[in-house]
Amino acid sequence: MNDLKARMRVIITASATGTLLEWYDLFLAVILARTLSRSFFPDNDATAFLETLAIVASSFFIRPIGSLIFGSIGDRTGRKRSFLLSLLLMGSATFLIGLIPNYSTIGWLAPIFLLILRLVQGFALSGEYAGAIIYTCEHAPPHKRGYYTGFTQATVPVGLLLCLLVVILVQSSMSPEEFADWGMRIPFLSSALLVLFAYLVRRRIEETPYFLNLKGSGNIAKSPVKEVLVDRAKLKVMLKIIFGGNAAQSAIMHTSQFVTLYFLQRTVHIHESTTYIILATALLGGAPLYQLAGKWSDTFGRKKLIVYGMVLAFVSIPVSFYLFLKLGNPDGLTTPHDIGLSLTVFFILLVFVNTFASALVYGPMGAFVLEYFQGRTRYTAMGFTHNIGNGLIGGATPLVTEFLRTALSVSAPFAPFVGLLYPMCLIAVGLIVNPLLDNAEGQTELRIKN
Repeated sequence: MNDLKARMRVIITASATGTLLEWYDLFLAVILARTLSRSFFPDNDATAFLETLAIVASSFFIRPIGSLIFGSIGDRTGRKRSFLLSLLLMGSATFLIGLIPNYSTIGWLAPIFLLILRLVQGFALSGEYAGAIIYTCEHAPPHKRGYYTGFTQATVPVGLLLCLLVVILVQSSMSPEEFADWGMRIPFLSSALLVLFAYLVRRRIEETPYFLNLKGSGNIAKSPVKEVLVDRAKLKVMLKIIFGGNAAQSAIMHTSQFVTLYFLQRTVHIHESTTYIILATALLGGAPLYQLAGKWSDTFGRKKLIVYGMVLAFVSIPVSFYLFLKLGNPDGLTTPHDIGLSLTVFFILLVFVNTFASALVYGPMGAFVLEYFQGRTRYTAMGFTHNIGNGLIGGATPLVTEFLRTALSVSAPFAPFVGLLYPMCLIAVGLIVNPLLDNAEGQTELRIKN
């Protein structure tokens, strides 16, 4: 038992550390979207922020393609090789983003370079997450998969929290003009050292016993992508997982984090530094809930927790956004303003409730998706499912909400909230489709042996 715990500590450290840093790298551009829009687009470009969000979102759109490539590598040559490669790609792309010259120096090459590097980041992440979850699960006892994968699930809020803390620290050490000119590059460049550390840790770990058994028995899939995409029964299950919670989970997470941040900054017009503090404080309190939700799913069931989280989000998201605007800007101010300590604390609590809903859905999600797929094509099937739902569909939430807010003409009272139509529809679909999924729990060992 002690040997198992010691081994799992090493596995969690290697898996979660790398995944944490990849989320940190990916989220930096999302957090700094407003700053990047000012640096990499002309000053008179009225749609620069929306264009920047489109470039930032491109990393999510490339993920399904990347998942098939990394999944094939992981199913044919091993889990370890796949997520070592993804870590190096992510680190290189993030470092290079910090070196892109401003629009005033190289013109439209600036957003083009940003687009290319964001695509590389999305491509890299497509192989990271599934690899980390699978690597952990194929070492963990079946009755503790939620508990151990919960540490990897918690890397999302912790990665975002790390982003916010670094940005706050760098911003507080210089003037706004200095940060916009060159300071915003520091978080991107400094991540290279962290990625190198994670890579050195991962090099020391061994391949999973389960994959070694597959390899020893000659049961390695020669063409895992083909096996997954031509299997109609598997495709049907994948679609149910995508729309039965996976896309909704991503929509809830992005809404409780980035859409909230943009709403507070651009609609409620709270000072940028205050919005960072609100989100960072709520994440600090909510981050442990992601691991706890994974642990709870071992006892209460993954589907049940996911449904509870979607129901809570369906209520808490619209209520919180209404209160943000009603209380945070009752006079309709269009310039950044303060909201006072008591209201700041209240907004932190509202964001925390949405974070709790996100944790209930996302905490069990890694083990939930994994347990539906066979071992010989698990990396490909899980990665593709996750990156369609979480990446392509749910990952588009910040972009789609901003587009709806600017493109749709609705009555004045509803106009600030029209962007929420997208995440709310995905949550509603999740609540409808989720009951159609067979329960994979209790069938795990049978599925692993197939």
